[in-house]
Amino acid sequence: MDRVQNINLPINTANVHGPLILLLVSGLGGFLLCFLLAILPSTNSPIKYLPLPPGASLIWGHEKAVFVGQPGYAFRNWISNLGLTFRIKAAFGAPDILVLSDPQGITYLLQKKVFDYHHSAVVRPRVARLLGKGLGWIEGEEEHRRMRRLARPALTSDNIKAMSLDIVEAATRVTEDLVKFAQNAGQRAEVNILDWTGKATLNIVGRVAFLHDFRAGNSKEAQDILNARKKGVSPIAKYVGFLTLMLLRRFHFLNYLPIAAIQGQGLAKRTIHAGVAKVLIQRSQTLGNEGKYQDQKDLLTRLLFAASEESIPVSELYEHISTFIIAGFESTTTTVGFSIWELARHPEKQRRLREELAAFGREPTYDDLQNNAPYLEAVLKETLRLYPGLPYIERVATKADIIPLHQPIQLADGKVSHQAVVEPGQTVIIPIIAVHRQDSVWGDGDTFRPERWLEPLPPQEQLCSGWGKMLAFSDGPRSCVGTHLAIFNYKVIMSSFMNSFLFEDPNVTMRLKISSSLQAWVHRNPDDPGRNEIPIILVPTDN
Repeated sequence: MDRVQNINLPINTANVHGPLILLLVSGLGGFLLCFLLAILPSTNSPIKYLPLPPGASLIWGHEKAVFVGQPGYAFRNWISNLGLTFRIKAAFGAPDILVLSDPQGITYLLQKKVFDYHHSAVVRPRVARLLGKGLGWIEGEEEHRRMRRLARPALTSDNIKAMSLDIVEAATRVTEDLVKFAQNAGQRAEVNILDWTGKATLNIVGRVAFLHDFRAGNSKEAQDILNARKKGVSPIAKYVGFLTLMLLRRFHFLNYLPIAAIQGQGLAKRTIHAGVAKVLIQRSQTLGNEGKYQDQKDLLTRLLFAASEESIPVSELYEHISTFIIAGFESTTTTVGFSIWELARHPEKQRRLREELAAFGREPTYDDLQNNAPYLEAVLKETLRLYPGLPYIERVATKADIIPLHQPIQLADGKVSHQAVVEPGQTVIIPIIAVHRQDSVWGDGDTFRPERWLEPLPPQEQLCSGWGKMLAFSDGPRSCVGTHLAIFNYKVIMSSFMNSFLFEDPNVTMRLKISSSLQAWVHRNPDDPGRNEIPIILVPTDN
């Protein structure tokens, strides 16, 4: 991955209103008092004996090292030196953070105790802004199960299979537009593939989740959503952006101030609520009045039917719609883009995948793609290993707990422990991208090598228990409810694009940034501030 350079950038607040900057700066004097109190000797936290990396900044703790380096690099370095479970210093004197990279501990937290570990005060407001107050935001086992139960019937494998022809047709419409675009450009075109994977994914989500036609991503409402998504990806962070992110953990009220880049994260959600969500709800209510709910298999109709049975407010339906549209297309859009980027840089792997798909001799069926295309699945797994949409999970314990570990911890007092003891309020970070790329597990953690998934895997105790032995869809009862749909959507789009194009390397340098998710960022020259794109040269095939 010699030309994939990774930088991890925090929320940008370059557009913060001038008076607000003055407010933040003038308020630092008051914050300093809180900070000094926070670092005065010492805490009785049970994690105080865990290993601690050297070099913590008095102001930034270890968090600056996390956010200014390559995504996951600092964590990987600390894991190599300290083991899988340790603590780091938080910025501005906030309590130490527990870093959990031990697969046994991760499985315990996500599968058995996830409802005792809530989103942090940094993460939860951001989820509400980005997606809505739906499944990803709600806390509490009973309420989460209720929401998940509403969505699950529309997202089962059987229901996805029943709608597979609609999914293929939705992807094909975008592919046909892309073929015309490339042909008009002279049979060889450089494109930002994210524009087209976004159109394809949004077209599929609209069709199968909401019975809505986004016209291959060309309708005004589709363009509004896609443009809002672009604006929501943080541009290059300024110093004040990093400062704000660090302050958010310590001073939660900043989440609610009119900081442009923070509140701007909600642009896509607001666009959906003001436009397509209103149309969808009105249309589905008409179906309900005509007694036609039972004839539809889409997610929204099932939600409307459940709403009529359980008295769910319309406001909640708006939150579900924005959650499923944004979450439904964002991860697949970037995952397909990263796969195509890697295949363009590895022609021999692209050739192998093309031969596998061509061997069907026809349009692959649901069963073909799900059960009889092992290399396609290997490419998907390898892409998600290297480029998980969510690079980190951050949770806060609501109860005292004892997390069991596979790898023992060497404590500061000389003792060895196979568990991590936490108290209420303890922040826990699971560094997914670091866990996925550990050289000690994979040998070549930064290398794109799909073949590893067709070979014997590392020992189970070194792997997580989520889909594909990874955490790309999280794990346990709060794992992604749309996993089956996301996987099939990916395979359909990849198959459609592979059947129509050769992918060539544009010879540019891609960097990685962490906005709200892992994003690609490309600079065309040293003076170029860069943009969120994955450039690919497309050559239409003769198919």
